[in-house]
Amino acid sequence: MEALARAVLDRRIASWIVGIVVVVTGAAALVAGNVEQDDDVLAFLPATNPDVATFYDINDRFGGLDVAIVGIEAPDLFTPEFLGPLAEATVALNELESIVYAVSIVNVDDVVPDPDLGGIRYGQLIEMPPRNAMEADFIRDKVMSRDAVIGHLVSEAGDAVNLYCVLGTDADQRAAAGEVRAIIDAAFPEHRKYWGGAPFISNWIYDTTQADMDKLTPWAVVAIVLILMVTFRDLRGTLLALVATGMGIAVSHGLMATLGVRYNIVLSSMPVILFAVGSAYSIHILAHYYAHEPQVGSEEAIRRTMVGIGPTVLTAGLTTVAGLLSFLMMDIEPMRTFGLFTAIGIFATLVLSLTFVPAVIRLMALRRKAGAWSESGPMIWLAGFSARHRIIVGLVLLALAGGSVGAVTQVHTRMDNAAFFDEGSEPDLSEAFLSEHFGGSQFVQLWVRGDLKDPEVLADLRYTGDVLEEIDGVGASLHVASAITEANRAMEGIYRLPDDRPKAATLFGLMTGNKAMEQLVDDNRTEALVQVKLRARHADAMAAVLEQVEAWMADRPPRIEREEQVAARLAGICRTLHVHHPGRAGFRALLDQPLDPGDPTEAVTDRLVDFMGTDEFLVPLPPDDPTLPRRLAEAVVALGPEADADGLTAVAAELLALPPDDRFVGDVVFSLETPVQEFWTLARTELAATELLHQAGVLMPDGDRGRRLVAYAAGALSELDRVRPETPPELTYQVSGLPVLYRGVERSVTFNQWRSLGFALVLVLVLLSVVFRSLWSGMLATTPTALTLLLVYGAMGTMGVSLDIGTSMLASLIIGAGVDYAVHMVAGWRAPEGQPASAGAQPAARCTGVAIWTNAIMVAAGFYVLTLGEARPLQNVGMLTASAMLIAAMTTFVAVPVLARKRSYRKASALDAMDTSACPAETGA
Repeated sequence: MEALARAVLDRRIASWIVGIVVVVTGAAALVAGNVEQDDDVLAFLPATNPDVATFYDINDRFGGLDVAIVGIEAPDLFTPEFLGPLAEATVALNELESIVYAVSIVNVDDVVPDPDLGGIRYGQLIEMPPRNAMEADFIRDKVMSRDAVIGHLVSEAGDAVNLYCVLGTDADQRAAAGEVRAIIDAAFPEHRKYWGGAPFISNWIYDTTQADMDKLTPWAVVAIVLILMVTFRDLRGTLLALVATGMGIAVSHGLMATLGVRYNIVLSSMPVILFAVGSAYSIHILAHYYAHEPQVGSEEAIRRTMVGIGPTVLTAGLTTVAGLLSFLMMDIEPMRTFGLFTAIGIFATLVLSLTFVPAVIRLMALRRKAGAWSESGPMIWLAGFSARHRIIVGLVLLALAGGSVGAVTQVHTRMDNAAFFDEGSEPDLSEAFLSEHFGGSQFVQLWVRGDLKDPEVLADLRYTGDVLEEIDGVGASLHVASAITEANRAMEGIYRLPDDRPKAATLFGLMTGNKAMEQLVDDNRTEALVQVKLRARHADAMAAVLEQVEAWMADRPPRIEREEQVAARLAGICRTLHVHHPGRAGFRALLDQPLDPGDPTEAVTDRLVDFMGTDEFLVPLPPDDPTLPRRLAEAVVALGPEADADGLTAVAAELLALPPDDRFVGDVVFSLETPVQEFWTLARTELAATELLHQAGVLMPDGDRGRRLVAYAAGALSELDRVRPETPPELTYQVSGLPVLYRGVERSVTFNQWRSLGFALVLVLVLLSVVFRSLWSGMLATTPTALTLLLVYGAMGTMGVSLDIGTSMLASLIIGAGVDYAVHMVAGWRAPEGQPASAGAQPAARCTGVAIWTNAIMVAAGFYVLTLGEARPLQNVGMLTASAMLIAAMTTFVAVPVLARKRSYRKASALDAMDTSACPAETGA
């Protein structure tokens, strides 16, 4: 430091230092604005976690799991004024390059029988917006009769719709969310809208964080300036400390821009951290300079400051850098980036405080202003009291530490979307709306691998969805088996899975090109997803649901009985239609008992009469006899369910009064043969379903809902007759989804916290032990920070503050910034000749008190300002760090006097040359 002091005192060299620093930092500031923004919350997922790899693998295979969800409230959805703009907006969304597909009630597929070509036909649920009240009523009835749509795309009350916008795997979430929002806002400027899903939440978090920083950083700077002005009463000295810190920030940001490092929500807090923490070094230099200058003049004051406090400032700065570099031990890339570049910024401010600041002082010959705050009375008294009453104060500290240890065990890691925003914020309101009206916006994915064309695989997949829906907190399950069942219903007229593999393959072929199906099954039909929608919104509730899902998946038997599958289906049907039921176990017990459904003859007859009046009956009967359809139906039904072509021919020929070989008779028989068999099956199963529901105590809903209940139950019962293979199909499930990733992040945060904390403490302890050339001295300088950590984390446990991405930064920040105070206190410790070691407390406090408390208050003020914003991570980090810095300063003036046992900690240390003339002897204060 002596050589550096001589160089700085050379006016020519000082001018060169200032010039070079201005040029370099100016260049850095010019490129600093080129740092790109990264608002992807998923970037905080630990890259080495296998769950993360699985999630992204699924994302690639099924064309994107990033879904922007839009909820829109309207008193009447089924009007031209609403459905027209909705249709236009849906078309516009599907034209965006970033959107794989967007689906709403106006473009969702509706599977219906094809009366012209046979088979099934895919069309839109709403072909076009209504033109009058009659068409609006028709569309309302049609939409509200589709149970697959209710609770998914339209609310049960018919007063809200949902749009799902699936982003491409390479889409920019921020840009895509902005485009979707612009289209919806333009289409529905007056309606209440809700924005859910990762793209909107990420966008909100980044925008809010950035807005908070833009709004609050100037106030943090104002608070720091006011504190410095109160301390120094010197505008030039205050500006010098701020300019030096600002230059450090410019260097760090300029390096980020040069290396192509993107700005994230954690890095957004870096300017405040650098201003608050990095200014400490300039403050110590200025404080000691102002203490010397009135007695010895400017040049000698610079030399004494550089030689006397310079080594201590360097040591304190390096410990802060060490604390921040502990972030490199984490497995979350944005956290490592934050630690590295914040450490670089701190190191830059440290270097500037030892070069640029003294050089400017030399050139400007700063003078201490009269009335500047230079007294340390409270700190001197506190340090002296602690030294004189070591036992009592020590016991109090032990009691606080012991109590905090127990409370620290109550600190739990919590990671979910809600960790980033407060109750009542836009994302919170959106999550509540989507949970209430559409069963939630969070999904657990089950990655299924097997032969999806095998009906047994589809039955197992559907059974899995039915059982998982029984878990409290699960809203619904979406899977390809439901779509196949719906398609088969359009083909055969009954809600059941296809009987065999060829039928399933045919139905899959008809779905080729369907965007919605691409999200549920791959093109080879060997992999599929079960999307399990969660009503649970917060971490604890989601974790509980996820635990139950995984527990059931782990314990499920390899082969499920057909009766068990049907029982689960019946319970699921009742749950979908919101009717009371005995549960899966109740239905399972009833399936073991014989049913007496009654005679289906009348039902089959009525179905045949109705069928002969539709376009599907290929040969219209002679219109001159209106009783003919009924008489023909009764005669056909009298043949029984096993009627063959010969029997049908005889009946038709007799009633039509035509020869059996007449072509018209043949056409009638051809049109009736297959439907007759289907109608017998339908009638029997519907009667059986009605009887079963009655025995189960299910109250039959009125109208169309009751008819749907019977039809769904009949389809489920019909599957009891499907022959099962001797061996179960090869089928595997793997649980994934954001809740799984959040759990991985929680474990990672906990692991990272301990690893980075241990790394930081050990590194700081080693560094201080080397500087003071004593392990015990190094431990003394580390103790106040360790005590601060205990107290702060104990307070977190007591108040129920969870550990998350934001608060996981806390330990390293406390170590990095708080240890500075103890370093200065220990370095300034000296007992006057002839007095015990404890007498060194007051001179040390007199020497360091102003600088320590000035910096502590500055850091606290700077971080406290962050609590005034909306971003939850900044709020938590701001409040806890502000409190921690004040506690660290306080414990320094208490713990060091209690534990110090040497008359001086500079002797035989790396700080031998330290000039302590700025620390006057005790005067009895």
